[in-house]
Amino acid sequence: MKFIKNPESGDPSRIQQSFEKMNINVHCCRYWWLKRWCIQRLSYPYWRLYWNKTPGACVYYKTKVELDPDHIILIPPHTAFSTSIETSGEGRQDDYCLEGGWVQNPEKETEAMGNGHILHFFIHFNLGYAFDNIAPAIYHFPAKPDLLKSISEITDYLKQGKRNFSFGESIEIFNLISSAIGLIPPDVWGKPGVSADILNIMNYIQRHLDEQITNENLARMANMATNSFARLFKQQTGHTPQSYIRKMRIENACMLLLHSGSTISNIAHACGFSDRYYFTKVFKKETMVSPALYRKNLHLRTG
Repeated sequence: MKFIKNPESGDPSRIQQSFEKMNINVHCCRYWWLKRWCIQRLSYPYWRLYWNKTPGACVYYKTKVELDPDHIILIPPHTAFSTSIETSGEGRQDDYCLEGGWVQNPEKETEAMGNGHILHFFIHFNLGYAFDNIAPAIYHFPAKPDLLKSISEITDYLKQGKRNFSFGESIEIFNLISSAIGLIPPDVWGKPGVSADILNIMNYIQRHLDEQITNENLARMANMATNSFARLFKQQTGHTPQSYIRKMRIENACMLLLHSGSTISNIAHACGFSDRYYFTKVFKKETMVSPALYRKNLHLRTG
């Protein structure tokens, strides 16, 4: 095959190629011991990867899936799943209880195992629009040796009390996520049908959630009339521009409530809401719970 140099791209071939764009955004990576873990049908706007070093915990979505050392669990965004620890006697099904602590050294891991507590490793992350919008489900895979090796290395970092990960350690986490995601059957990944122009608008929205965003401004960015832009946006995403902006603001608020120490008022402003009261009204309409209750239900209580 003859190659012709293209100096603009550095690619010596004129053959066009395309690649799926996955943007791995890790929100947290933790290793916990759990005494109680009862959460009923709360939905999250991000992926969850679960692996338990000790058996006894379960997740539920349509069917029950047990967490154990031989399997990895992946839960896509917006899957309204429930959890329990079978041996904890958690009581009523409408309880919300999370009791445990961080495993910050090997001694704590040994102590937790001796007390019969669950050792629970998890990562929260997003992959970007095309990969975050698949059907709700719980994916359950055998933990292959390479995945277990990655988990062992990452939990060793966490058992050193690490809060800041080096480049190499971060790559290990990204590799684990990529390898686990690669186990999902190919037919699960539907084509989102979003054009490059609309995808650019969606990325702009994500970066400017704290600002006022109007259909007129977005249409100008897309070089379209406002009505034509709004119609095309809904055709391709299933949302009007303003309903999509509201959805992204609430999703961002969910992550800040769980993964930051900011006040609810500050989170409201960071997500583009004029005040806490309006934010609470919209948040409750979208999630069925108030921001304060959302944060409280998922706050780790040490015991």
